[in-house]
Formats: sequence, structure tokens, C-alpha cells
Amino acid sequence: MHFISTIKRIAWLVLSLATPAWGQTLTVVTEEYPPYNFQDTRKNKISGMGTEVVEEILKRTKLNYTLGIYPWARAYQIARDAPNVLIYSIGRNDKRESLFKWVGVIAPYDVYLYRLKSRTEIKVNNIEGVKQYKIGAVRDDVRAQYLDQAAVPLDLVIDDSANAKKLASQRIDMFPIDELAMVALYQREGLDPHSVVKVFKLEALSAGLYMAFSKQTPEDLVRKCRVALAEIKRDGTFDRIRVKYLK
Repeated sequence: MHFISTIKRIAWLVLSLATPAWGQTLTVVTEEYPPYNFQDTRKNKISGMGTEVVEEILKRTKLNYTLGIYPWARAYQIARDAPNVLIYSIGRNDKRESLFKWVGVIAPYDVYLYRLKSRTEIKVNNIEGVKQYKIGAVRDDVRAQYLDQAAVPLDLVIDDSANAKKLASQRIDMFPIDELAMVALYQREGLDPHSVVKVFKLEALSAGLYMAFSKQTPEDLVRKCRVALAEIKRDGTFDRIRVKYLK
């Protein structure tokens, strides 16, 4: 009997170690980056295209979670260093590839360098040409990482609202931002989106925004979310969410 009970205890221990603790609360982090993720003061909640996709996935996987919005550098640090953390909407690049467990694309992403419409003397058609100008970028953001790797001098800030204000006052010459995000940002800041124009598309960055987990997250949990993401793309839920923000 003692031998059988010992076997049972060993079997239970192996099973408990192999099975993630689904009862644990997942920490979800993001930044203020409309229309993908933003604090909706009217509804007193975090909303946006990326948020709706992520919350639908977490609903289908029946995962408990807390959702917080932070400056990007802080959200990025939490997701990089802590266990059981989900971060969105995050760009994917070689530098980040091994730092996270990637789930999949949750939103489109088309990044351009923008200048003031009045600054007609600014003309760029390649990354080398960008280096002669003062470029604003968000610290630890995928856009900043890409431009830094290309040896483009950067004026780093904590968020894109600072970039928009610096551009308006000509303290920077250009800054990179997604097309949808630019319109949402300028409307929120009380600025005219028609006061800026596209200069140059950063093709390497225009590959979609992702959701990803910290490396210390159980693989079973990550796989479960990948399955749910594939389901919402297959059953039309993903497209229904997306078109709400593309009008």
C-alpha cells in the first residue's frame, strides 16, 4: 500500500509540474497608442482594435487577467522581465525575437516617416537620406530600434504625443508612426492630421502588430492563445473588429 501511495504521489507531482496553473492571473500590459490600444475616458476602460482582439482571445481561453496601460518602455520591461505577462500591440524584429513567445498578428501596421506639410524642403526616398534630419522616436519602441540599428540619430521621447508636439514646433524634422495611429493621435491631441504628410515608408516595420508573452510563461498557455487567435480569424470575428477602426 505504501508503494502504491508513493507512486500516486509521484504521478500527481509530475502532472502538476507539467500542467500550467490556469487559476493564476495573467498580467496584460500595453501602451497608449490609439486606435490599437488607449484609455477610453468616456467608458473608463482600455479600448482599441488590439485590445478588443486580445480580450476576445482571453475570453475564449478562459484566462483570468489584469490589464494595465503604461509608458512603452515600462510595459516592455515588465513583459521582458516578469513571468506570465502578455504584451500588445508590439512590433516584431530580430532584436526582440528571442525575448518573447510570439502569438501572432493582431492588427495591421503601416509605418511612414511624417513631416510638416509646410516643410517642403524635406525630401527622403531611402534610409540613408533620413540621417541628415532630426528624427523623433519613442524609447524602446520597434521603430526606434529599427532606426537606431540603421545608425539614424534619434531624439527619444516617452510617447508619440511628444513627437507630434515637437514636430509642430519644428524641434524635430520627422517622426515614424503608423498611418491609422497618426490620425488618431492628432485628433486626440487637438492637432490637424492634414498638417503632416508622408515622406518615406519604412517597409521593414510594416508587417503587423503582435501579441506576445514573456519568456517565463508556460508554453501550453501560449499555444492555447495561438489556437484562439486562429479561430477568431477563421470565424470572421477578427475582421469585424478590424473594420470598426478602419472607417
